[in-house]
Amino acid sequence: MRARTRRSELTIAILLLIGTLSVVDARVVRLEVERTEPHAEGRSFGDYGAFERLEGTVYMEVDAEDPTNSIIVNLDKAPKNTNGRVSFSAPFVIIKPVDVLQGNRKILYGINNRGNTIELPWHVFPRPSSAEASENDGHLFFELGYTFVDAGWAGDIITTETRLGANLPVANENDGSHVSSSIRIEYSTEGYTVPLKGNSRFMSYETADIDTTHSLLTIRDGVEGSRIQVSPDQWAFGQCETGRLSLKQTTTDLCLFNGFLPNKLYELTYPAKDPWVMGLGYAVTRDLASFLRYETEDDAGNPNPIAANGSTVGVGRAYGFGISSTGMYLRDFLYLGFNADENGRQVFDAVRILIPGTHRLFANVEFADPNVYSRQDQNHDFTSASYAPFTYAVTTDPVSGMRDGILKRPDTDPLVM
Repeated sequence: MRARTRRSELTIAILLLIGTLSVVDARVVRLEVERTEPHAEGRSFGDYGAFERLEGTVYMEVDAEDPTNSIIVNLDKAPKNTNGRVSFSAPFVIIKPVDVLQGNRKILYGINNRGNTIELPWHVFPRPSSAEASENDGHLFFELGYTFVDAGWAGDIITTETRLGANLPVANENDGSHVSSSIRIEYSTEGYTVPLKGNSRFMSYETADIDTTHSLLTIRDGVEGSRIQVSPDQWAFGQCETGRLSLKQTTTDLCLFNGFLPNKLYELTYPAKDPWVMGLGYAVTRDLASFLRYETEDDAGNPNPIAANGSTVGVGRAYGFGISSTGMYLRDFLYLGFNADENGRQVFDAVRILIPGTHRLFANVEFADPNVYSRQDQNHDFTSASYAPFTYAVTTDPVSGMRDGILKRPDTDPLVM
């Protein structure tokens, strides 16, 4: 009997140890504040005093085998670090009261739209009267005592001083070879050269084959127009400022020797390689928001910059904001279950989702393009569109018969505004 009791105690101890170890599977490994400066030239906001702006990089890792992460497409094909986990990082911005105990103890996480921190300008009150007016003055957020947070999440964004991208890993096959697939891009442009992505602010998926006979370029008058193939000898993968004679071959650009015609729609289908594990963009928001809300320091001993006196007493609530494309992001973030961290804790108490309608942002797909969405008049057969479930509540879709909803986890789902 005594031996059985000891075995039971040992079993409980092992289970407790396993439970403790699982707590650190997904976490902020290191949060480095690289720059601190007064916000709005040090002016005071309401009763909350002066604010400061922190900029830096957050380093994270996740366990690919944890059920809360296994939903991320191609996570099993991402390279592993020495801990056997997948590493990634992102630049962040935090604007907080200099004395966090003077704030309202609430985080407002404004998810950037295509790298642009648009939530702050949307909450300037009163609105600036001219282009020269400072966006730093009159932020309603700070008049109410909020701490503002944003971090890059999209792996194809080129990070600049004003735009936030993320350093996400690229998926590879188990034998080390490239992951490759045929993808399709639309262009409406002029000149001779366009990045494969269609926009120089984003990184393109490289072509796996520069032989144009293995790709297809078409031209048409509009979305409903008939596609006419552009002969493979009339274009190339590369840059050409003035046409064929100026061609410099690359794997990330499209050159049309006779130039792109205005008011025409071009479509390229080509074999792309090396997709980012873009679904980790949801984990950036989940794990950073969770860290700021619940933890006091990272693995390296760096303090949580919005925790007060070594405790999370400085944080009471966390809210997520998304507009348009990032409203779509939040709908998919919730649908996939990212509002619960790996320990089952709620990330956002409430979210405000503005503009996306019934669309979801399909970032969690192979060769994701989270910057393009389907419209009736443009990209109307691309991903990031409206697919059931459309509703927040669990309902039965009358067309597909699917019974599902975006909010189906009552223990961790947020209030949606």
